[in-house]
Amino acid sequence: MWKYIFLLIAYILGSIPFSYLLGKFFKNEDIRKHGSGNTGTTNAFRVFGEIIGILVLILDSLKAGVLVFLITHTGTFDGIDLFHPMIYGFISIIGHMFPVWLKFNGGKGVASSFGLLLAYNYVIALVLLPVFLITLFVTRYVSVSSLMTSAMACVTVIVLYILSPDPLYDIHLIVVTVLATALIFWRHKTNIKRLINREENRITFLDKLEKNTDE
Repeated sequence: MWKYIFLLIAYILGSIPFSYLLGKFFKNEDIRKHGSGNTGTTNAFRVFGEIIGILVLILDSLKAGVLVFLITHTGTFDGIDLFHPMIYGFISIIGHMFPVWLKFNGGKGVASSFGLLLAYNYVIALVLLPVFLITLFVTRYVSVSSLMTSAMACVTVIVLYILSPDPLYDIHLIVVTVLATALIFWRHKTNIKRLINREENRITFLDKLEKNTDE
């Protein structure tokens, strides 16, 4: 019974729309009516600025990773029959992408997926973070960085599964990572079309940073 109750808890945690709530609380604005209309981290940065954007990034990462971390690395739920922790993390990602509170129209799952992998084993996150940052610096496209990092996540977990004796690198990790990546690519379908048509928005703060450094 508890294993199924925790599935519901994982979904509810994942479906908390932090960008919407923070935007309403601090700015009295609905993020869905601004920018891309998406409730994810990138749009929160663009619409509400760095402080709220960073808060959304942290909270969206935590909500997919909290149960995974507690199940994997603590004894909080010892003695309770539960599914593999990655399953709960994946359900949280589903909740983030399809929150019941916002008519099942949520974010694209990048921050929550990163939080899941970070909570499960930080080594994976240490591999993926430079991929995201370097790709972002070179291309100036968050969407390209997100897709590249998601694809690299699949490669990373497969390599770790083959080469590492750590039991955490199991088939559940591979299946959930591949499924999450597939969903991330699907949620980025409009971004991919804009990239093909050269209409995708680039970030500008790195250009400003480079300019200030040169001066």
